[in-house]
Amino acid sequence: MANGQPGVAQDPCPAARPAGTEPTDGQLLDNFARLGDQAAFAALVRRHGPMVLGVCRRVLRHAQDAEDAFQATFLVLVHKAGSLEQPHLLASWLHGVAYRTAQHARIRAARRCLHEREAAAMSAAAPDLDPVHQEQLARLDEELGRLPDKYRAPLVLCYLEGLTHAEAARQLGWPIGSMSARVAKARDLLHRRLAERRNGAQALLLPLTLLDHLGTAEVPVALMKSTLQAAAHVATGAGAAAAVSAQVHDLAQATLQTLSSAPRRWLLRFAAALALALGLSGAAYAVASDWSWPTSLFSSAPPANSAPSENPDGASCSNSSCCH
Repeated sequence: MANGQPGVAQDPCPAARPAGTEPTDGQLLDNFARLGDQAAFAALVRRHGPMVLGVCRRVLRHAQDAEDAFQATFLVLVHKAGSLEQPHLLASWLHGVAYRTAQHARIRAARRCLHEREAAAMSAAAPDLDPVHQEQLARLDEELGRLPDKYRAPLVLCYLEGLTHAEAARQLGWPIGSMSARVAKARDLLHRRLAERRNGAQALLLPLTLLDHLGTAEVPVALMKSTLQAAAHVATGAGAAAAVSAQVHDLAQATLQTLSSAPRRWLLRFAAALALALGLSGAAYAVASDWSWPTSLFSSAPPANSAPSENPDGASCSNSSCCH
């Protein structure tokens, strides 16, 4: 079993290997999703675990909460491994899931009134940074997560996982010669977005000085083993209840619910936009044709030769709450 390897957490930077000797994220995901290859999943955790743990630590700044979010993030990957539409963007996807899961953990910790304990705990991600600096790093993760995948992916691979431009291009399936330009454009976009959130010279320096600090965090061997064991339980249908804490299980479920609701929100927005477009088109056609349309584009107008209502006020809404 891959989770029994004693050195599983001693290789946080696969970028150090010669280019072309490692399978891509897509290949590993396919092996795990189709064949149940636990070694492939272990390779993904070794490859992206340091980045994921770094995100969790920057957001939470409490060791146990960060490790819970780390485990929950990879349990989410177990559930979603066979349905990711763009497996070559796995690093970018994991960054977003890790940040979202860590935010869930942060909210739950606040509800448990553990502010004092969290404030007293020093983050293992960057112990030499003051709390203000740590908050800036977390804010940078937030804005990085809001970038489109085509900009977020190269920054995650090159800055958070330490890959060269050539290695990142191979993972993404992009032309090697265009990576430098894409990374520069992504940095510029992140720069401008952060500058919009803050004022003054500090805002302009924020992404350029802090992006280099968004490095990886070495994953403890015990955490790596327990995560792989929990993933194996879930993948085989045994469930994770016996392998992880209730907090980890709840965090994974909360993130999965958030991810599953995202397509529904997109469909609702699309439907609203389509209805608005059809409504505007219908109104324009009515004006051009000198037709008289009803006030609501989705209600039927009475026939032109119908008799007027004997109670013209009967259609009015006397209860303002129903029209709210």
